[in-house]
Amino acid sequence: MNGQEDEHFIPVAHLSDLDERGRAVVRVGEEWVALVQVDGRLHAVQQACPHRGGPMSEGDQDGCLLYCPLHAWAFDVRTGISPTIPGARVRIYPVRVIGDEIQVAASDRVPVP
Repeated sequence: MNGQEDEHFIPVAHLSDLDERGRAVVRVGEEWVALVQVDGRLHAVQQACPHRGGPMSEGDQDGCLLYCPLHAWAFDVRTGISPTIPGARVRIYPVRVIGDEIQVAASDRVPVP
């Protein structure tokens, strides 16, 4: 990764900040973002469900699917796409871990490492 791409990643948390489910809520620029761990890999998705703004970090999880706790809208944390609601999606953010530090890209132009 070159220096320009590195500038888009910002430190947001440490691995020790994740709760027992492997989750945390962090701020990326002006956005609240949910960190969600699936099979040891971290994913970052917008915290507010696009339906009614429910806190995605508080929803149930089944593999890569994260469910909004308000109305059970499901989203794949890898793609942001809902497998059950046509056209519905949450924003996803590139995320990486360097040592114990979790970094999230503030720009969607940065490829996932």
